Amino acid sequence: MAQPPVVHSALAKLARAEIFGVNAHTLPVALNRAESDGVPFEQLDERQAVIALLERIGYPVSMHELSLFLNVSQTLTPTTLLTREITDQHAPPYVTWLAGFLNDPEPNIQKNARILLRWLVANYPQAIAQNVSSLDGLRRVADDPLNSWKNAAFLAYALGVCGTLDDYDRVIRLAEIVIEHDREHADLVAEALYRLHPPALINALQYFLEHAPANSKQFVAGIHLLAKVAEIEDHAFWNTYYHDMDQIVVRLGELVGRNSVVERILDLVEKHLALAQDEE
Repeated sequence: MAQPPVVHSALAKLARAEIFGVNAHTLPVALNRAESDGVPFEQLDERQAVIALLERIGYPVSMHELSLFLNVSQTLTPTTLLTREITDQHAPPYVTWLAGFLNDPEPNIQKNARILLRWLVANYPQAIAQNVSSLDGLRRVADDPLNSWKNAAFLAYALGVCGTLDDYDRVIRLAEIVIEHDREHADLVAEALYRLHPPALINALQYFLEHAPANSKQFVAGIHLLAKVAEIEDHAFWNTYYHDMDQIVVRLGELVGRNSVVERILDLVEKHLALAQDEE
């Protein structure tokens, strides 16, 4: 709907103003609410238009409003996503709706949907996990052969952190896609496997080393995954899986031989193992 000039000037000034909760993402939501309420902008001056928008500012409460929130050229940031405004009541429905936006034709919606999904999982994992059906849409996206590889790390992260052991095969399959196409987000895969079921992380490493030919894409996936495992600082993990990780180190040394990249990873793993042995 075409808007009178007063609306454009009010939106522009509000976007530049440093007002709590007012940003490029919440303003389209406010404008949509004003239009639904039949606000006669053509009869208002700029001050009145600003007040009408501020009265309706807020975070999405429907899938349509979420699409407006995401379809902005600016990238979502932590300063935009406020835990005081987006609560654990918002998280499950947001996750449900986001499944419909991850492969949206509009690139801005896709990009911001992935960012919002990661933020929600990081901040409200329990609320999402307790709402069993909230992840069903993400599972359908993960199982869709037409799903974009760009979503793989974020889907693996959501299903690994908030899902169940029934999601194990999905997360493993997504992990392989991430390592092949999106190694920048390999940390999400390691976190997903670690949170889903720590033995799953061990099993994934063992699988890559035992079944993937050296220097194949799958084998390289295992190396990158091991690099992320080496960053785990939880002493309980290293104490619990000391023998498994020790065998993985030995096996990898036999397969790879001298390789500067792998040696750096193994050095870090061996330091963790040495600390675990000292504690015993």
